[in-house]
Amino acid sequence: MWLADVANTCRLVFLAIATLVVCSCVGGSRGVVTALVEAKPSYREAGSSLRLKHSGSPWWETFDDRTLTKLIPQALGNNLEIQAVAARISQADATLRQAGGRLFPQIDEEGSYGVRWTDDDDGSGDERAISTNLSSLLDWEVDLWGRLRSAREARQLERDATISDWLGARLLLSVAVAEAYFEILEQKRQLLLLDDQIENSQTLLDLTELRFGQAQSSVVDVLQQREQLAAIKTRVPAVEARLEQLTYALEVLLGLPPGTGPSLAGEESRLPPSSLRTVGVPSDLLQNRPDLVASAQRVAAIDHEVAEAIADRLPRLTLGGSGSGSGGPGIDTLITNAVASATTPIFDAGIRQAEVSRRQAALNEALASYSHDYLTAVRDVETALVLERKQVERMNLLNQELDTAKKLLRESHHRWGQGLTDYLPVLTAVVTVQRLEREIITSHREIVSARVTLHRAIGGPMDAELKR
Repeated sequence: MWLADVANTCRLVFLAIATLVVCSCVGGSRGVVTALVEAKPSYREAGSSLRLKHSGSPWWETFDDRTLTKLIPQALGNNLEIQAVAARISQADATLRQAGGRLFPQIDEEGSYGVRWTDDDDGSGDERAISTNLSSLLDWEVDLWGRLRSAREARQLERDATISDWLGARLLLSVAVAEAYFEILEQKRQLLLLDDQIENSQTLLDLTELRFGQAQSSVVDVLQQREQLAAIKTRVPAVEARLEQLTYALEVLLGLPPGTGPSLAGEESRLPPSSLRTVGVPSDLLQNRPDLVASAQRVAAIDHEVAEAIADRLPRLTLGGSGSGSGGPGIDTLITNAVASATTPIFDAGIRQAEVSRRQAALNEALASYSHDYLTAVRDVETALVLERKQVERMNLLNQELDTAKKLLRESHHRWGQGLTDYLPVLTAVVTVQRLEREIITSHREIVSARVTLHRAIGGPMDAELKR
């Protein structure tokens, strides 16, 4: 059989180059990617009052909020941007299979069947000729220097980096949902507070108008209180508009058309717990943050591309063979051949060397960016830790200031009721109390947001079961 002849010929060629293959240089990774900066042994804020402990649950469950625990998995399953990033993984899979397929022989098969009729002029009838042809072509580049293997490893690492991008997008989505959710709760609390403040201000206005009618107060007092009431009312539209914006944004994050999301009425945000999973040490970020993992994988991929470019400067060995059979109507003629060809660069005006230099420079760039990303990640954690600590301090001071302002308001109101002072101290105290009440609600949400930011900075954790 002609295929057996091809196999015997190829076997001889393989034996001739076996020693060369075994001793060949193989391109590949040159070790674990290491940042250009030295990792700190601990965070500067590690000695703060915040003590974090290990927990196997996803980060959002530490807030003990049932609504948030439902919203984030819903967003992770339905968000369209996450689905778009996931589609990139399939593209990377296909690219990896293409790179891996080049390591194996490529065999093409071609067949034809033809019929030809000839009409004789002497009227003796038509003649029919049948022809059959079957041919096979084998082409295989022997990966002596690991060029094709380096390309395959680079595509493998790029695929892994795409998966890390997907995990990072899921982390950012969970953070975005939590931020929108907690700010929605803040705006709802602000609306309730504004309603209460409007009611109190209206009561004061009624009182000043009554005293004015009894000649116990001036028209200035009435006008001042009317202006204060109007100032409170003007805050309502802005808060309502912000609430609508956040609601629509949250619905889009959930993969829903605006206006069709779940109702969040009756929810109230809580302060973050004082204990959580361990923050760990800065070097943990290299494994826990998906963006840093992806960056390291891309550095390693470029490292393999450098090896690929170096191997491209070395000789190439290609094995080939073909076999064809023809005849009519059956196959009665067989032709087979096998060939081994070698190609080596002699002169290319420095093109291949320039490609090696370009990829080495790209590797240096990627490594420097990776190191910078690591420093930025450490900064994010430090910033989140100090921000939460300072926000807690600020809210405690705001509460103390509010207590004093309420005492001042009571005393000012009492003195004004006795006619010992005009209305201005009362008005000033009212404005101060209402401002502090609004600031405390905002401060409450800022503490929660600082904890959410901390989770994003340390990489979650995300639920392992939710990973691809």
